[in-house]
Amino acid sequence: MTHQYPDNETRLENVYKRLGTRNPKCATCDETDPFCMELHHLAGKDHHDDLSIVCRNCHSKLSNKQRDRMACNPVDPETGKLGHYLLGLNRFT
Repeated sequence: MTHQYPDNETRLENVYKRLGTRNPKCATCDETDPFCMELHHLAGKDHHDDLSIVCRNCHSKLSNKQRDRMACNPVDPETGKLGHYLLGLNRFT
């Protein structure tokens, strides 16, 4: 049994739809190949839903840094969410 893969144009349209733009660009390194792009949760997926477009390489680096700070649990959950969000934004500076 053979599997038929979508053609390049269909795959590209699916990527644009997933990313929400036809002009994706990594927020940290300026990579522009749409097939390299992923969506990154700025504060970590458990803390906020805001996303940024980053390449796979930068996404790996950013997510690894997030894992280092996930162990921190402040007394006030809302303060913790804000803290994670601000730390996520700081990674882009």
